Amino acid sequence: MSKFKFINLIDKIFVTVAIFLIIYAWVNFYIRSLTTTFILSLIFSFAIVYLLYFVLDKKKEKANISITHADAINKNFFAFKMLTKQDKNKLLKSILEKEHQTKLTANKLTFVKDNKTHLIIICCFIDNITQNDVYNLISEHLTKQIDVVDIIGNNFSLTNTKIFKNIEINLIDKRQLYDDYFLKYGIYPDDSNLEKNINKLKLKDVFKQMFLPNKAKSYFFCGLILIFSSIILPYHVYYLIFGSMLMLFAIICKILPKFNM
Repeated sequence: MSKFKFINLIDKIFVTVAIFLIIYAWVNFYIRSLTTTFILSLIFSFAIVYLLYFVLDKKKEKANISITHADAINKNFFAFKMLTKQDKNKLLKSILEKEHQTKLTANKLTFVKDNKTHLIIICCFIDNITQNDVYNLISEHLTKQIDVVDIIGNNFSLTNTKIFKNIEINLIDKRQLYDDYFLKYGIYPDDSNLEKNINKLKLKDVFKQMFLPNKAKSYFFCGLILIFSSIILPYHVYYLIFGSMLMLFAIICKILPKFNM
């Protein structure tokens, strides 16, 4: 058995015991039979542990994939945004020329697809591109040789792209840019100059500090004392509620790292 499997086993035992104590204290509050309380607590606690470690693991995998994908989209778009206009066009040209005939002149990038000439317009510094923005961007580049205009930006707020009669407009947001260009062809913008550490106080970071794995024992023993106090003094609901809360905090400390939050 590897060290990591042993640690996972210890974590599961820890969480199981904490859940059992919470359920036992609450069941014992209503049922005075120790045998019945013990059996019901065992059933409920193992059922909850099963849900946590078997059913939720599937959701965890999907969530991790989505989070990783979103992080990659944002990171690569930011790196792309930081490039000069010339470097952006060179990067896109290296991608498009894999399948299409491309031409880059005077910072103007075009390519031919399905016998239609596409013009690439990059607009990364407007977070939410409106219809007026699209109109202004295209008006500057209209020529008879252009059939389709592909606009690359962060997000778009317009739904109607029929702005010009003879020009087809494609809106390429940062997700499509990553999926259909960077990821598809394995060519990515240079991110070596990106700042690795950005110090911002976020609610998520505060939450993570509250539920660090090494704080689980403290929450557990404090909760244990309060829960036993509630069993000895069954009419003191205060001990039961706050003891259960501390036990839940201990469980969160152990479970949270498994969801990479």
